[in-house]
Amino acid sequence: MTKAIKVNWQDEELDTYYKKMGYPKSVWKDNEGLPFGIQSEYENEWFKTEQERDQIFKENENGWWIK
Repeated sequence: MTKAIKVNWQDEELDTYYKKMGYPKSVWKDNEGLPFGIQSEYENEWFKTEQERDQIFKENENGWWIK
């Protein structure tokens, strides 16, 4: 099983990447309002608030799966 990590849209510089690729501002600015994520080897899940992301991360400390 792959360990999941917490990520942030701007910290990962995804805003810069998607802006350069020509995506609309709603995407590159903050991932359409979902800037906080959990990343695993195969999947990512994005959340509106850091608290929401942290709650899901905590609930799944012993194993990660995408709902």
